[in-house]
Amino acid sequence: MKNLHLEIAGRTDKGKLRDRNEDSLLLLPDLGLAVVADGMGGHNSGEVASGLAVDIIAQFAAKMLGGAREIVPDGGDARISVRARQLRHFIENANTMIFEKARAFPKDHGMGTTVVAALADERSIAVAHVGDSRLYLFRKGELTRLTEDHSLVMDQVRHGLITEEQAEKSNLQNILTRALGTEPRVKVDVEDHPVFRGDVLVLCSDGLTKMVSDAELAAVLRSNEGAAETVDRLIAMALEAGGVDNVTVAVIRVAPPRPRGFLRFVRRLLGGR
Repeated sequence: MKNLHLEIAGRTDKGKLRDRNEDSLLLLPDLGLAVVADGMGGHNSGEVASGLAVDIIAQFAAKMLGGAREIVPDGGDARISVRARQLRHFIENANTMIFEKARAFPKDHGMGTTVVAALADERSIAVAHVGDSRLYLFRKGELTRLTEDHSLVMDQVRHGLITEEQAEKSNLQNILTRALGTEPRVKVDVEDHPVFRGDVLVLCSDGLTKMVSDAELAAVLRSNEGAAETVDRLIAMALEAGGVDNVTVAVIRVAPPRPRGFLRFVRRLLGGR
């Protein structure tokens, strides 16, 4: 799968009810990196936390990715890919910076942020997350959630105390059990997933998932629009449904399958690929 083409787009909107946007978005298409962060905290601290998260990740990505020599973090889990270890390293350093800033400035005490990030190469996607921002995979018409929310209600779902349908309606769904910057160390969930042509990945803050169901998300993805058009449609749907929170969406579309058999043969005869 050499020279795999990735189309990456994203956008953030403050929604209809919020005075400011505490979400932050990072897109580095040349590096195959997309990050969504949803900040929390008093005053403007949520905006500060999410902004710091994407800024620190961007700084580390610029140093460690895309150069002639691959830079691998010391230590780490050898069972996961180098890219997954790099992504975890970026996020752990962002956690340290947010935590130290919150300690240094009383007005920022208690601030934190979610983060969900995807780092793609020609073979796979490394996915990392903390909190309840999500990443979905759409493949061959089926939608799969690749992240599990670090929230009180999802802990209840995992223990069989409530259903996912009840969780979506719970007044406790905003209570996180894990966030970036609230503790000196954070556990970052990291996984590797194979990439196939035609795959679509969606990273989003809960401003989308509160307003747009998984079934509605899948229906949009089945329309097979470009990455930017898909982002715009999903944000418009969240706003039309009430837009009660900031909403951020990033979409990574993998090049569609190449034609096979006779059609491919004809294209080669005509000088195409």
